[in-house]
Amino acid sequence: MLNVNERIGKIKTVGARLRPNSPQLRDYFLELRLFLDALGVETLIGEECAKMIDLSGVDDYTLYSRSDFLISIGGDGTLIALARNSFKYDKPILGVNMGTLGFLTDIQASEIKSAIERILKHDYAIDKRMIMQINAEVGGKKQVLHAINDLVVRHQKMRMIHIDLIVDGTLANTYYGDALIVATPTGATGYNLSAGGPIVFPYAKNFIFTPICPHSLNQRSLVLPTSFDIELRIREKEGVMIIDGQDMTPIDASDRLAISMSDSFVKMIRRPERNFFSAIRAKLNWGETNNR
Repeated sequence: MLNVNERIGKIKTVGARLRPNSPQLRDYFLELRLFLDALGVETLIGEECAKMIDLSGVDDYTLYSRSDFLISIGGDGTLIALARNSFKYDKPILGVNMGTLGFLTDIQASEIKSAIERILKHDYAIDKRMIMQINAEVGGKKQVLHAINDLVVRHQKMRMIHIDLIVDGTLANTYYGDALIVATPTGATGYNLSAGGPIVFPYAKNFIFTPICPHSLNQRSLVLPTSFDIELRIREKEGVMIIDGQDMTPIDASDRLAISMSDSFVKMIRRPERNFFSAIRAKLNWGETNNR
């Protein structure tokens, strides 16, 4: 398991990221900043978010390096964007749910003050979530990319596409359909779940391969351990890889995508009483019965 019994040191500074295009979050942030000020904790906000709500902000390096922990105010997408930008700084993230489903964001907007008070009293837990690393050779150039939730490979023009899955040097499968999702356990409850893929315990060390609208009905999701050497190749031109639904890179048949588990992790702060099963019972209504 990748969850860890870890504690943040003395908390002097907190960094915040707000959901983009949401200037209505200004009042919420200002109230949070006043609350933290009263506790003797400085609040930082990034330049882009600050500009959105007409405040002064700091650059990313200052935001991540100076903060003792980070607060994501928005939905799961906001938290994922913050995690992708900050994981190299090894700072825990508290997710505040301003969205709808919120699998990753631990607390509701109205709970932020009590959550912070509990953190200051060391009444919290920190989970470590694995990160997918994509060592890509695209157009003859090498690059290293990271995904918190998933990697999606499809045709740029939404045509059918062949995608070869190579495991330990052996062709394991050729997917032919609209796209292929490669999800982390954290991303299993995202796009993967919507496409009919399995729910995977978030501390597992696995990758989930789920085809989208495969041409053959015998194609199903596949779960592989991260210990394998995994590579993806497409057979057509004009492909694209999409990371966490946020970054898109064109690829073609001459390119290679090697998939592995990063040595880094994302740290997420949660209430000790909240666990994965209580979360999916609440979000997916597991165990609910119709008494009519």
